[in-house]
Amino acid sequence: MADQHAGAEGEEPEGGQADTGDSQAPQQPDVAIEYVDSLPGGRVVLPLEDEGTFTWLVVRGHISPQARTEMLNDLRHIVRSGLWTQNWETPQAGGD
Repeated sequence: MADQHAGAEGEEPEGGQADTGDSQAPQQPDVAIEYVDSLPGGRVVLPLEDEGTFTWLVVRGHISPQARTEMLNDLRHIVRSGLWTQNWETPQAGGD
C-alpha cells in the first residue's frame, strides 16, 4: 500500500535512525512519512504507530516534497530531543 520510495529527487530517505551500536542507549523510534494512493474514509493523512516506528501515511499530492522533508526533519528533532518517546511495555508472562 505505501510507497516508501516516492518523492522528489534529492529528498532524504524515509527512515531515519542510524544504529549507533550503543546497546545501553534507549532505542529511539524511527519516524517516516510514506506516500499512498488512498486512505479509508476519505482521509488524507493517517498516523501508524508500532513498537520502534511511527509512520505517517499521506495521500499522494496532499503534501509537497518540501513540506514532507521539513516535517520529517521536525519530527526527527522532536524524537532525538526526547520530547516524544514510545512507552511500549514488555508483555508479562501469563497476563492478559
